Amino acid sequence: MVTGNIDGIRKSYIERLESIFDMEIDRKQFCSDEMLETLAFFTEATGREAMVYLDRAGRIEAVTVGEQDRISLPNMGKRRSDTRLSGIRCIHTHPGGNGNLSKVDIQSLKATKFDAMAAIGVLDGRPTFMQVGILDEIISDDDISVSLFGPYKANAIPSDMLWAEIEAADLRIRPSESKKAEAEIARAILVGIDSKADDNEPLKELRQLADTAGFITIGYVVQAKSKPDKTYYLGYGKLHDLILEIQKLRADTVIFDDELTPSQIRNIQKELGKTELIDRTALILDIFSGRASTHEGRLQVELAQTKYLLPRMTGYWGHFTRMAGGGGGGGGARRGEGETQLEVDRRLLRKRVVELEKEIDKVKSRREIQRIARERSKIPIVSLVGYTNAGKSTLMNALSGSDVLAENKLFATLDTVSRRVNFGSGEFLLVDTVGFINKLPHDLVDAFRATLEEARFADLLLHVVDSSSENRNHQMEVVTDVLTQLKAHTNPMLTVYNKCDVANEEIITGTEGVTISAITGMGMEDLKNAITQKLSEMRMDVSFILPLDAGGLISKIYANGQVHECEYKENGIHLNATVTREDEARLQAVAIN
Repeated sequence: MVTGNIDGIRKSYIERLESIFDMEIDRKQFCSDEMLETLAFFTEATGREAMVYLDRAGRIEAVTVGEQDRISLPNMGKRRSDTRLSGIRCIHTHPGGNGNLSKVDIQSLKATKFDAMAAIGVLDGRPTFMQVGILDEIISDDDISVSLFGPYKANAIPSDMLWAEIEAADLRIRPSESKKAEAEIARAILVGIDSKADDNEPLKELRQLADTAGFITIGYVVQAKSKPDKTYYLGYGKLHDLILEIQKLRADTVIFDDELTPSQIRNIQKELGKTELIDRTALILDIFSGRASTHEGRLQVELAQTKYLLPRMTGYWGHFTRMAGGGGGGGGARRGEGETQLEVDRRLLRKRVVELEKEIDKVKSRREIQRIARERSKIPIVSLVGYTNAGKSTLMNALSGSDVLAENKLFATLDTVSRRVNFGSGEFLLVDTVGFINKLPHDLVDAFRATLEEARFADLLLHVVDSSSENRNHQMEVVTDVLTQLKAHTNPMLTVYNKCDVANEEIITGTEGVTISAITGMGMEDLKNAITQKLSEMRMDVSFILPLDAGGLISKIYANGQVHECEYKENGIHLNATVTREDEARLQAVAIN
């Protein structure tokens, strides 16, 4: 969808601009004539600039609208190394026929490291001339030179030459091979609060999250406190110890083990300077963003990211604030414009939250229809739940013979997967769900509720536990807490102690648990038998003679159970069926003795 300042614009103009998303751009093309014609039409009709962002495959990443010579850059949602080009090129319009890049355009190119920044002049509703800027070489840590090409006539843009220049720039911007591996991996210090602070391996789970997100952990700063400081998270003295540690270890990033408030972010960032600051919630959202592969998953992640960003825009969107062209008076006037743009951006984000919630409600409605259809089919549903990296996907593959992605990483899979399974005693639907984690962001739970609620309607929950984890008891409590939030904690449950092949001690399962290793197959037959037993306890075979006027009840049995034989005789209706315990009670109440 088109984003930006679209208030007051005719719907037909917006729809014309949205048609860009359906255009096919050859990966060898810099841009297409059809795209330029559409951008020019829109700018002439509205007097506003329009921007298109394309990736190297020709896919349209975003289309956004701004005021003439003022526009906000969107967050493309793609995390790439600062040591290479972004893989995105930006093409935007200039009303009045001037296709030359402005100083603002060039600064934006340097800040974003786009593949290219292109301006196309618009006059009388037609594209005129285009100028293209491409990064040249690194002058210093804070500056990069830019090469300008053109202006070119709109119908004579040299795509082959521009692509050659982009490829050459990509090589110039990248570091030498000897420094490449080190430069492309951000070096992170992990920061947390611990009332004891005597763990030999502090912040173990945060380190796993950082590894999953692509960081390399080079140090820890842990303070013995019962709760975080309201101003700086750490005490002020400990914060300065952190600053010394950053300088000593040459860290790029500091990752905090809790969600920081907007004021904490502002206060800490002032002390840290240019060092990147990430809290636990932002880190998890970053992982989810990279892992979401379906349309539903991407919607859910974007909703959680947008809700998280809204109260923190001042701290996190400083580099995306309105870029004003030209003068504009004294400092007070410029500050006023910036504040106005911040409010505009907030309004746009709030609008986006509403749009995403509507889209997810549609997904939830479709899921509800699918769920009702499954209930009518009376196929039992077995749902895998558990802490992230407990081995749910590996178990899914072992039980169903499927090939779901299974990695030794947190949140290896996000999207719900279901497979039909039959161990010889009847068919059931096996459903894999997203893993839980300690301090799972509330916005993420809300956004993924449509997916997580698969557990709520399951006939049987398989709670998969990593038996090799020293924190397995705490992890089990986290899973129970999330299931309680989803109102799924009362569902029948079978606890599956996975990874017993690498556990340091013998696991005592009790009457409601099974010990297995999904990766080696150890204990899998016991688990299959336990699942079969649990499902059989939920349904039972019955044989009744019912009154001849019990046709209504018979119809419900056909809808809710499996009827093996139904014969009308003089003394009543002879019924043999497999039914739920509730239906068995109803039949028993009217049966002829």
